[in-house]
Amino acid sequence: MDETTDTASRSRDSRLTLSSLGSALALAVSVFALALGAYQTRLMQSQARASVWPYLSIGYSYTSNVDRDAFIWTVNNNGVGPAKVESVVLMLDDKPMKRWDDVLAALGVTTTPSTATSSVGGEVIPPNTNRETTIAPIKVHERETARLFKAAEKRFRMDVCYCSVYDECWIAHWQQSRVDAVERCPASNADEFQG
Repeated sequence: MDETTDTASRSRDSRLTLSSLGSALALAVSVFALALGAYQTRLMQSQARASVWPYLSIGYSYTSNVDRDAFIWTVNNNGVGPAKVESVVLMLDDKPMKRWDDVLAALGVTTTPSTATSSVGGEVIPPNTNRETTIAPIKVHERETARLFKAAEKRFRMDVCYCSVYDECWIAHWQQSRVDAVERCPASNADEFQG
């Protein structure tokens, strides 16, 4: 009887060991599947964010031999998603400008030049993939005033703070091919450009 009990006990222990091993293996597979699912979720979130990434650039075009649209200040969205413009700061000689009239006066323009202006602050700029979506904050229609803008290009500084649809934010800088990531755009301040 001892031999039969001993064999039954070993058989039970063997089943218990196989059962424990199977459970441990099932637990390991479950943990691996959970980790893989979490990794795929993070990857999909990164892809979703990248699919709507805006990228603003600020520059100008200048033509010295025409009167119409001789100087055009431009803000382009070269990214793949819309850019929500939260704030704009425009400086000339490190002094904040509030309106284009202030800029013209600081440049020494004494007449009322022919210009066209548009707002940038508060706008949503769509990506310019397959279409023209450039915003022109100011178009100068006469050569003399356009020359003043061109001559002062290095004296200007414009910072445009904008966010994606996921509220990731950046600051684009005048005449620079880089943007700086920021946690959020600054709240309205006294230096903000009104257009």
